[in-house]
Amino acid sequence: MKRILIGIALAIILAYPARSNMIMDENQARMKVFFTMTDTVGWYAVLRGKIVSYSSKDEFDENDLFGRSQDKSKATVRLYGGEGINVGDTLYVVNEKNLIVAKMTVRTMFRSKSFGDMLVGYGNFKLSSIGDRVIQREEDANAKYSFIYKARGDYYDNTGNRGEAIREYKTALTLDSNNPEAHLALGLIYWRQGLDQFALREFQESYRNIRRLYDNDDKQRLLASMAEIRFHQVYESFIPRKLREEYREEGIRFCKEALSVYPRSEKMNYYLGVFHFRSPNPDERAARDYFLKVVELNPSHADACVALAELYYRHDNMRKALLYAEKALQADRSNPRAQKMLKYLEAQHQVE
Repeated sequence: MKRILIGIALAIILAYPARSNMIMDENQARMKVFFTMTDTVGWYAVLRGKIVSYSSKDEFDENDLFGRSQDKSKATVRLYGGEGINVGDTLYVVNEKNLIVAKMTVRTMFRSKSFGDMLVGYGNFKLSSIGDRVIQREEDANAKYSFIYKARGDYYDNTGNRGEAIREYKTALTLDSNNPEAHLALGLIYWRQGLDQFALREFQESYRNIRRLYDNDDKQRLLASMAEIRFHQVYESFIPRKLREEYREEGIRFCKEALSVYPRSEKMNYYLGVFHFRSPNPDERAARDYFLKVVELNPSHADACVALAELYYRHDNMRKALLYAEKALQADRSNPRAQKMLKYLEAQHQVE
């Protein structure tokens, strides 16, 4: 009977595995930390775990030829929970006086049967000790909720309530100021409203963290939008020559990056053709190749056909110039450039 009771007790214990993560005192979860003893401002942080061991990095730094800086450069941390921490994130180590004594970059994360969620971080831990607390900036810890407000913003945007959409996207950015999806979505709303400068500012913030855009459609949309704004600034606005050239170079870069995501974009190929054609130092061969790609993708692209007619005329290829001028007019009878070009070419042909 005694053996049966012991067996039942063991079965019950095994049926409910022990909590392996540490239990956090809620009063210690949020704290204010400081960089120096004289720092009176500080910033709020969230407690994430404690250092359990130190060792040396398995990798040598690029500029460290002798390995001397590797001592005490790798820390193993036992976490209260791994949610909201990712590889590559920056965490900090604080002592008993809430002074920051080290900064680490999360290298790997894993789960131990005995200790629960763990991580390994790299940094310089010469001033820290085993048992020191590991913290995360409060805004970084709250970033995991940002996507909820981004999704709510998408709902309002899709239903035509742009005011509410903007409010939700901005809330998402207060929780994660580096959220590229929220910056992109906010920028697209501003762009549709004709607020190009506001849109570009959001696009640039999104571009800074483009590695966090996991959807290729979002990447292409961001890069194409930035390229289009630069295109209009270069060719449809009055700006100093030096700035115009700078924007042209940026436009070329964004177009090429967009094409690396989606090579069959008519608009990006056309913009690249114009950027190379209408330039202080034109690259007419590159321009021709981009325009030909546009016509391959869309034979009825009137503007690309007109541009090809002009290029071939410059190089005394009257037959191809006439061919593409006629194609441009067939694609768009009301296109003034096509009308003017064909009329001019026909007159030249009659003279010859």
